[in-house]
Amino acid sequence: MIQIQDVSFEYEKEQGTLSHIDLNIQQGECVVLTGESGCGKTTVTKLINGLIPHFVEGGTLSGTTIVNGMEVPKTEMYRLAEQVGSVFQNPKSQFFNIDSDSEITFGLENAGVEPKKIKERYEATVSALKIQSLLGRNIFSMSGGEKQSLAFASVYAMNPSVFVLDEPTANLDADAIDTLRQQIIQIKKEGRTVVIELHPICWTV
Repeated sequence: MIQIQDVSFEYEKEQGTLSHIDLNIQQGECVVLTGESGCGKTTVTKLINGLIPHFVEGGTLSGTTIVNGMEVPKTEMYRLAEQVGSVFQNPKSQFFNIDSDSEITFGLENAGVEPKKIKERYEATVSALKIQSLLGRNIFSMSGGEKQSLAFASVYAMNPSVFVLDEPTANLDADAIDTLRQQIIQIKKEGRTVVIELHPICWTV
């Protein structure tokens, strides 16, 4: 599913961010990357979703990263995005609309999915994640937890096989963290692969 083989990476003007990393993640596994700030957790997630090397400029990369049989550096981002969905620490950074319904369906529309299937995926997303309370809402009126839940739903609607979550609990209260926890439990039940980057905490799914 995910193979990181002898990967080293240095950001421009930095040294030794990752050094000869090997990691194999099987389909359906939930893996948590944890450690102190600067230890390379986020860098590993960027290897998986393709931000490295496709968007991070000036770094030095060696080794091989393969996701679902695709060698990440040699695969176009739109193809990677069909398999890997990313939820970032700040959900506002990945919104493209101001209303929740349009945000849930944006990725599908952008991919040219036919309207009937968009409707089906929208309804399936709402039902599976139990986000009825988020529908028909202005995003600017939402709490931080609601925005994170909406960001998760917009990724879920795309039906990726791999979910990459970058510090998803940052700035969330206990109720919002529990909502996210239930959503992760749902995708685990569906056999999705989950990679979560977190600071060291006690948090079980």
